[in-house]
Amino acid sequence: MRFNLPTFVLLTTLTFRLCVSSAATQQVDTDHFELRGRVINAATGEPVSGALVQMYSSEQSRRAQFTGAQGTFAFADIPRGQFSVTARKPGFFNEQELSRGNVGMNSLTTVPRDGDVILKLTPEGIIHGQLKNEKGDPIEGLYVRAQRWQAVNGRRQLEYVGDAGTDDQGKFRIAELRPGSYYLSFHPGNANGGWSVHNELRRKRQDDEGYGLLFYPGVPDVGSARPIEIRPGARVQIAQTLRPQRLFEVAGVVRGANPENGFSLLLMDTAGATVQKSVRINSQTGEFQIEGIPAGTYMLCVNANLQTGVGGNEVQPPLGVKLPIHLHADVSGLVVALACGTTPGVQVRDQVLNDGNTDNVRRVSVTMIAKELPQISQTIVVPPTPGDRRAPTRFEGLSPGTYTVEAAPHVPGYVASLQCGTVDLLRDDLTVAPGAALPPIEITLRNDGAELNISVIENGQSTAAGVVIYSEEYPRRSLLMQTYTGSLSIGNLPPGTYQVVAVKDARDLEFRNPAAMEKYLKHADVVTLGPGGKATMRIEGQEREEQQ
Repeated sequence: MRFNLPTFVLLTTLTFRLCVSSAATQQVDTDHFELRGRVINAATGEPVSGALVQMYSSEQSRRAQFTGAQGTFAFADIPRGQFSVTARKPGFFNEQELSRGNVGMNSLTTVPRDGDVILKLTPEGIIHGQLKNEKGDPIEGLYVRAQRWQAVNGRRQLEYVGDAGTDDQGKFRIAELRPGSYYLSFHPGNANGGWSVHNELRRKRQDDEGYGLLFYPGVPDVGSARPIEIRPGARVQIAQTLRPQRLFEVAGVVRGANPENGFSLLLMDTAGATVQKSVRINSQTGEFQIEGIPAGTYMLCVNANLQTGVGGNEVQPPLGVKLPIHLHADVSGLVVALACGTTPGVQVRDQVLNDGNTDNVRRVSVTMIAKELPQISQTIVVPPTPGDRRAPTRFEGLSPGTYTVEAAPHVPGYVASLQCGTVDLLRDDLTVAPGAALPPIEITLRNDGAELNISVIENGQSTAAGVVIYSEEYPRRSLLMQTYTGSLSIGNLPPGTYQVVAVKDARDLEFRNPAAMEKYLKHADVVTLGPGGKATMRIEGQEREEQQ
C-alpha cells in the first residue's frame, strides 16, 4: 500500500573525475595546482550562490566550501591526481539525480587544466493550486497526489512521486519535482490509510455524498487525464473544481476467522492506496460494513490473525483472500470465505562451478509481484542467512491471483532456469487458482555465462548511451546497462541469442516490453553467445523516440 512520504530536502551531487594529462605527467611530482570553478543554474545559466562544494581525493581527504555570490569556488594547493567534486544545495538536482543514475551524467577533465570547472544544478519544479467545490468554497482535507509513468524493471508503471493535503483555504503545494510529465489525482482525506473501526453494525443512513478519486482535470481515470508538463524551475498553478459524488457501502460477512483473534480488512484502489474511512466489524459474527466509498474499482483484502494450536505452541498458517470489487452501487450480503493461501517453497539447484566461495552457500533473492497490485510484493532470500530463525523460506499464504516471479543471485552467475511445475517463470506468469496447491519454485544457478564487450559510437566517436541486451526468447532476461565512456563489458550473460541496441537517453525505457522495444530492435545488432563464450561488438547509438 502507499503511504505519504515525509518531505525531505534533496541535495544535489555532480561528480567530475579529474585526471592527469599526458603533458602534466612530465612535470615534477611536487607540483601543486589550483582548481577553480563555478556552480550555475542549468535552466538559466545564472550563478548559484551558497552551494556546498566538496572535493574528495583518492586518499579520502576532503575539502569543502560554499560558493560565493557569483557561484565561484577555488581549491588551492592541489596535487595532481584523481578527484571527485560535488555541489549541493536544497531545491536543486544534479544530472545524475534527474536521470536516477542513467548515462551521460559524468564528465571527464584534467588537472592541471585551463578554465573553470562548471557544475550545473537544475532547480526543482513545483505544482501548487487550490481545490474548490461547485459553490466556489475551498475544500479542506483532500489529498493531491503527483504521479508519473516510469519504467520499473523494464516495465512501464504509474509511480507515486509526492502528495500534499489541502489546507483550510483548499490550497496545496507539491515540491521537489524533476522535469517531466506528471498526472495529478485527488483523493479523499483518508488516502493515506487513516480510518477507524467500530465494533457495532448499524443500518445504513440516507445516501451520503463526498469526494472520490479523480484525475486532473476532473476525469475518472488516468487514461483520460491531462498531463502537466514541468520544466526546470517551473511553478505550475492548478485551479480545480470538484463536485461531490454519491458514496456507497460495502457490507458482508467473513467466514473462517477465529472469533478470538478477529480479522483485518483493507479496501485498496488501483493505485494501491487504502480508501476506507469508517469500518464496522463484529468479530464474533464476522459481519462488516465499509462506509463512504465512491464508485470505482477496488481490491478487498481480508486477513485473519495468526491462530495458535493446542497449548499455544503450534502456529497455523495465516488465512486471507483478495477480492476485486467493481463498485457502482451499495454492495450487501457479500460472503468472504477465508482460506489458507497456497504456500510454495523455493528450491535452489546449484550448478555453479568452483568460484572461490568459502561457505559454498549461494543465495538467491526471489520476489513475488501480484499483477492486480504491483505496488505490493513479497521477497525472500533462499537459503536464509545462518542464525536468522525468523527468515521465511517460502511464500506464506498466497491468495488466488496472477504473479510475476523474479530471481536474482547474490553471487556472480545467472539464473539458468526458474520453474514452478511446468510453468517457465522466465517467460510466463504464475497463476494461483483458489484452493490449488503449488509445487515448489525451482531455481537453477550456473556461472558459465558469456562475456560481451560493446563499443558505442556516433559519427565515428565514442558516446555515452544506455545499452539494451534484449532476449526475444526470454524478455525478462533483458538488461539495460549504462556506459559513460562508450565502452562496456558485461559478464555472466546466459547463453543465447541477443539483440543489442544503444539508446542515447535510456531514462524509463521499457526494455523488457516487446511492444515498446520494437521500434529500436529494427536497427539492432544480433549476437549469439555460447557457454563461456566471448564476443565484441561495435554499435551505433540511436536517438530516443517519444513514448506514446
